[in-house]
Amino acid sequence: MKKFWMMLMAAGCFSTLTALELPGIFSDNMVLQRDREIRIWGKGEPGETVRVEFKGREGFAQADADGKWFVTLAALPASAEGAVLTVKGSSGEELTRSNVLVGDVWLCAGQSNMQWDLRSITGAEEFLKFTEQPQIRLFKIEADWSRTPREDVKSKWTLCTPEHARGFSAVGYLTGLKLQQTLNVPMGLIRIAWGGARIEAMCAPESFREAGVNEHLTATFEKEVAQFEAQKDEELRKDKQRLPVAVFNAMVRSITPFAVRGLLWYQGEDNHWEGMDYAEKLRAFAWSWRHYFENPDLPIYVVLIAPWQYGEEDPERIPRFWTAQRHFAEQDRNAGYVVTTDLGNPDDIHPRDKAPLGDRLAKLVLYKSYGIGGNDALSPYVEKAVWKYGKIDVEFRFANGLRSRDGKGITHLEVAGPDGKFYPAAGTVEGEHLIVSLPDEVKQPQRLRFGWHKTANPNLVNQAGVPVMPFNVEVTAAVD
Repeated sequence: MKKFWMMLMAAGCFSTLTALELPGIFSDNMVLQRDREIRIWGKGEPGETVRVEFKGREGFAQADADGKWFVTLAALPASAEGAVLTVKGSSGEELTRSNVLVGDVWLCAGQSNMQWDLRSITGAEEFLKFTEQPQIRLFKIEADWSRTPREDVKSKWTLCTPEHARGFSAVGYLTGLKLQQTLNVPMGLIRIAWGGARIEAMCAPESFREAGVNEHLTATFEKEVAQFEAQKDEELRKDKQRLPVAVFNAMVRSITPFAVRGLLWYQGEDNHWEGMDYAEKLRAFAWSWRHYFENPDLPIYVVLIAPWQYGEEDPERIPRFWTAQRHFAEQDRNAGYVVTTDLGNPDDIHPRDKAPLGDRLAKLVLYKSYGIGGNDALSPYVEKAVWKYGKIDVEFRFANGLRSRDGKGITHLEVAGPDGKFYPAAGTVEGEHLIVSLPDEVKQPQRLRFGWHKTANPNLVNQAGVPVMPFNVEVTAAVD
């Protein structure tokens, strides 16, 4: 008899039966995005009618020929009271997901500095004492790659406890904790990070063309994608997180189009030599995530990579990269950026003190996405530098109480004349302006730069201690 049943199974007699399924993103303890249409999907028997019910909302769908179904529920306000999500099939099968909250869901994405876990940062023991946070839920996607888009991921939502928080993204958790405590709504945090991941690995195959990236970069990217898809596994490089679309296929597509509130992005060390090309790639990246999460206005907050010595590399390479990161954020109405010149460690590409970054990132998110706090969460940035009366008068956008962090003269200032050679200069703050005295070697200033070095930690900040964005600008002569 046993042999008979095994023969039936081998012959495919049960191939038409598909158990009712939900992807891993829909598990017990999850957080659903508040104030947005709730999107839920899964698999069942072909042609089966599926009913989804949650907190008085219900929706119906019919599974297609492949057994796939998709249901939308009307938006709900935030709720910290755990509820049950029920999925019923006309075949009689039923699935439930318990202790489900409604709040804000934030994606925490990038490479190693976003992946860096809470247990490994400065002050970890103290932070871990307070990680029993019932209104925070964690979803950690393990590092993986794929040639083709995946429909599911082997992860599940967990409660925020010392056991689960210790291995979660420190930057993601610390930012999410401050958001939750300020907003008093449940917070779902999804980690999609892998050390060494290039931005191209987290982009969709069609993204460069769809985002209107310049033809050279688009052609290069699409050629690399074609090579990746054509090569055998043994021909691929070992560090798969550097292959185009590989991470996106495995770690991003597998949870889309789950509704989320926004994206925290800390990546770039593996693209740091690319200058303004990176701003173009950020546009492709933004298109990828906004398109597949079905949110064209998805906020994206970019953490500028921290200062580090990068071997014997040109010390101006990192400032040029910071400029590219800022350029994307300033050109995109739904983006923002965080300056980290004071949060790095020249001897460690993974600065261990993540708490100040989490606090700064949370304040920026609160201001731009929630309208809470002031615009001193924004980094001051130079508007113009004018030479007059033997000095350079520098004006800033969002100066907000410009000051010296340590009470001393402003550091990391350099001035160049017509010969293009830069010399150290002294600066002081007068009101909301920076006044720079000319060095003896420069009689006719042409350019002024500030913090323009890969390990620079200048002391010019706003009233909230947010550093001024490094710059390299033309100096114009005053017109009487």
